[in-house]
Amino acid sequence: MPLASIPLISVQFRFSTMETPMGSIGRICFAALLIVTVAYGSRSQAAESVVGSWRLASWAEVETESKVVHTPFGENPSGMLTYTPDGRMSLFIIDTKRKPSAGPKATDAEAVELYQTMIAYSGAYSLDGNKVTHKIEVSWNQAWTGTNQQRFFEVKDDMLTIKTPQIISPITGKESVSTLVWERVK
Repeated sequence: MPLASIPLISVQFRFSTMETPMGSIGRICFAALLIVTVAYGSRSQAAESVVGSWRLASWAEVETESKVVHTPFGENPSGMLTYTPDGRMSLFIIDTKRKPSAGPKATDAEAVELYQTMIAYSGAYSLDGNKVTHKIEVSWNQAWTGTNQQRFFEVKDDMLTIKTPQIISPITGKESVSTLVWERVK
């Protein structure tokens, strides 16, 4: 071995020894960065999976105590749900059997009937794993305005399934769990 190589080996060894504590810190920082990136990416993918417009395909409500199944607004309810990339959402569901008012201004009885055959609200939303929280800013039911409504969701292909926790149904007034299936609008 030529004499000129010996100091290089010694320098490399010292450099390597000196870098070991910094290398450990570097590896820890890299691992932390990787975890944050993966977590952000997963959250970002979840957000991207719900972003868009969705048309209601079905809605079933199961009473918690009796297990009776209801189909609010009938077998073919109509509805739209939109999630935007900037964290905004809106929902509108109606009974397809709604009757229009007889004139431009609904009578009191017509207004009650129209109110009872719709659900509508809008606001911000946030995602946490398989949970979406609707932060309601305006609503057809003033009791919901200013509340946070938590839901559980799953996206599979072009279908979005949203399930409520046990809540008092705004339709039946009984404790229930609702499952709404939405199809992506293309």
